Amino acid sequence: MTMQKEVFGLRFPATVFAVFLLAGCGEDGHDHPEISTGRELFEYHCGECHQETGEGAFLRGIPPVVYTTMTYRQLVAYIRGHGRAEDTRMPAYSSMPKAEAEKIAIYVRRKLKAR
Repeated sequence: MTMQKEVFGLRFPATVFAVFLLAGCGEDGHDHPEISTGRELFEYHCGECHQETGEGAFLRGIPPVVYTTMTYRQLVAYIRGHGRAEDTRMPAYSSMPKAEAEKIAIYVRRKLKAR
């Protein structure tokens, strides 16, 4: 087998792999279904731990977000992983677009706290 055949033999599978890999990349760099409202984003990213009501899970050490004293800007920064304690169990959504974090913060401050 010649060197040219060996290179082509590897180039084609590598190209196909790269195309499939890049096809899976979204604009925002993180996976989730096509959701856009603050409520949908909260339920998708936060609801499993903080519950849909925002009450958290006391026995699991997950604080309620409905009683947060954080400002809107603090919430956005916290969601995206800024200004948090190193020992927090909450994942940092550093690849989350700021607009999505803002929608979640608005939902928490206006809708969940109003319940």
